[in-house]
Amino acid sequence: MMIKNLTDTDIKEIKYMTRAGYIIPTLFLAFAALESIYLVLGEGVDPSTITFILINASVVTCLIIISYLINRKYFKDLKSGEKKIEIHTVQKKEDRTSYEAGSGTLHIPILGDLFPKLWSQEMKKNYLMYLIIKNTRFEVSKELYDQVNIGESVQMHYSRYSNILLSIKKNN
Repeated sequence: MMIKNLTDTDIKEIKYMTRAGYIIPTLFLAFAALESIYLVLGEGVDPSTITFILINASVVTCLIIISYLINRKYFKDLKSGEKKIEIHTVQKKEDRTSYEAGSGTLHIPILGDLFPKLWSQEMKKNYLMYLIIKNTRFEVSKELYDQVNIGESVQMHYSRYSNILLSIKKNN
């Protein structure tokens, strides 16, 4: 295992993973705010009561703690600026054709012959390339799939603390 500095794309990927730590507490905060509005306007609760203030303050505090707990390893990765690189062997290669859902239409014999673009559209094909490494299937780009052969080694770049797979590259 080697340790290297994070690249700009690695940092972007880690920051992208922090979304859940912001979105989930924000949704709960919105729900709590709606509940507070309902209690004040619908039930007639006085918003200046100590119980009402303490409940809202404790909800906000809990949401801040939840956000921190979800994102703490990502922040630690960004602060350290390091990633670990493991070298593994490609066990198998797979390629698969996948069809985009909803991209085609049903062929109706008469209408499909008269208006092929409207009534006889083929489904869009997506070609997916996979490398089997450590008995796990990883989707990779076509370039990497073509560069690597079975039995060759690849570099797997992981974030240091959260252990997110950042990228797979051919081992030189």
